[in-house]
Parts: sequence; structure tokens; C-alpha cells
Amino acid sequence: MQTKKIIFPSNLHAHTFYCDGKNNPEDYILTAIEKGFTSVGLSGHSFTKFDTEYCMSEKGTLEYLKELKNLKEKYKDRIQVYIGIEADFYSGFNPKLDDNLGLDFRIGSVHYIKDKEKEEYYCVDNTPEILEYGIKNYANGDEKAFIEAYFDNIVEMVHTQKPDIIGHLDLVKKFNKDFKYFDESAEWYKNKVEYVLDEIAKSEAIIEINTGGMSRGWTQTPYPSFFILERILAKNIPITISSDAHETKNIDFYFDESLEIIRKIGFKSIKILKDGKFQDFNI
Repeated sequence: MQTKKIIFPSNLHAHTFYCDGKNNPEDYILTAIEKGFTSVGLSGHSFTKFDTEYCMSEKGTLEYLKELKNLKEKYKDRIQVYIGIEADFYSGFNPKLDDNLGLDFRIGSVHYIKDKEKEEYYCVDNTPEILEYGIKNYANGDEKAFIEAYFDNIVEMVHTQKPDIIGHLDLVKKFNKDFKYFDESAEWYKNKVEYVLDEIAKSEAIIEINTGGMSRGWTQTPYPSFFILERILAKNIPITISSDAHETKNIDFYFDESLEIIRKIGFKSIKILKDGKFQDFNI
């Protein structure tokens, strides 16, 4: 007997032309409707004054929020539209600011590590060359110190900024093909991940399974790695699936395969934003 195909009918991580995406917000909503989604959320990159290449401008952020409010009303009878933002750690978001901006949810992500002494920020996911520059300048080439600093930022973000969702937990592995910079099976790395997950477990944050590294050809598997997913399950931390789409065609990229992965690991449900709150979606 053939098993019924499972589809996760939502995506909350998507970028429009307000930041570094290719499509407008309405394109994403129409694509989600076409695919039979229950809900869809947009999550433009928050403004960062030290790197404006990829993020929304301050003025653009207000325009983005205004447009999404209008689209949420326009399509309310066809799909649940949610207004979100992917807030970088150094943007300093918090629940009070979320309310002031009218956000329905916030993805908290770490993309940078700040230098210990000067006002310089090292991006972990822009290009391999920029990552190498960061490792060289942050700690004299000490990859371990650089990676641990990345995870320390995640812990601080969880406790001080309280995001609803933690974006691409192990993004620092993006350019680590063939373990170029570190071995994920190393004891120090696994211990650091364990510590981070213990801290996340104290919060109400959801960890996303993020397929964006795959759709853009950088990784062979989603974030986070399988062994981390096993530990997430053991600690009873909730998860969701997001595509981190930068164009509409990837709105549900690798969703079915991701569902099969987490089912094999042992997850029975994941979180979906529906009727204004995060609910369990049985898989």
C-alpha cells in the first residue's frame, strides 16, 4: 500500500526585493495560494547599519510592513498571511519592538561576529573569502574560537532578544564542504552544540529546518545537521520547516524530503503558524 504523501502547507522564511530577494511580497502570497498553503509569512532582512548590501533600508522596512499589512487584508479570505522579519542579532530586536512594528513573528539569526576590539563585523555566510577573512582577523586564524563565538551569539540572542524562531542554527557550516574549517564530529564542536541546545531548551524558541543552503547550491543537507536534529528531539525543542526562499520557485524547496528526514529521526509533529499562533502539525 502506497503511503500518502505529506505536505507541510506553510513557509515563514522568505525574502522579497525589499532586501535581497527577487520577487515582490504579493508574488509569494499568490504562489502559496497556488500550492494550497494554509499560511505564508514574509521575513525581510532587518536593517544593519554596518552592512546594507543585503538588508532592508530603514525607509524600506516601513514600506515593507505597510505593504504586508495591506496584502494580509487583501488575501485574508484565501490564505493566512503573516508579517515577519529576519532580525540579525546585531539589529537588537526584542518583543516590545515586534509589537510596535506590528510583527506577527520574528526569526532571529546570527550572520556576523563582531571583532573583539574594533567596530568590524565578520560575515559567516556571504562568501568563502569573507569567512576566511573573518577567521583570520577575529582570532588569528583560530577556527574554533570563531565558531564558538558564532554559537555564543546565538545563546545571547535567545536569552536577550527572544525570537520566535531561530534561523539556520548551524549557518557557520555553509562553506565547510569536506570539513575545510572544522570537523562536525569533533568533541569540542558537539559539546558546543549541546550547550547551545540546552540554552535554547530553556526558552520557547522554535528551531527551523532551513533548506536555503541547498536551494542555492552550498550544502547537501538542510540546516541543522542530522546529529543536531537528533539532539533537538531528545531535548524536546520544537521545530518547523522553512525554505529561506529568495525567489518564489523555492517557497517549498525540499519540504517533502525534510519531512521524511525528521520522521525517520523520530519527530511526530512540527510547528505551523495558524490562526494567529504556533500550533502542532502532525507528520
